[in-house]
Amino acid sequence: MEMVESPAYLGSDKTMFMTEALIEQLNNRWKVDSIESGHSSYYILTQEVGRKYIKVMQHTSTSSGRSVYMFIDKKSGAVYKSASWKTPAKGIRFWIDQLANQPDICDPYGGFLYVR
Repeated sequence: MEMVESPAYLGSDKTMFMTEALIEQLNNRWKVDSIESGHSSYYILTQEVGRKYIKVMQHTSTSSGRSVYMFIDKKSGAVYKSASWKTPAKGIRFWIDQLANQPDICDPYGGFLYVR
């Protein structure tokens, strides 16, 4: 998959809006997919806004355990895979506008964030 150059400065308001839109789209899609396939459990994304990053966390509908799904830079909109609970991995994987415009790129397991 070819990476696209950074969009001009997005700003934190636009990044927040696009992140919320992506999370809503993915939560709805994953819930419908689980219902259609007959599963009772599905993944849910939530966000936590920090000083520099928006931390997107994931948990299942039947458990309270959470893991970090991805980090999003509030100013630039750069999307990073998580390295740990508190830090992103090095290297921009996507831009939030790419994911918000093409949510089919995202899978419930975060496989799209690995470097290929």
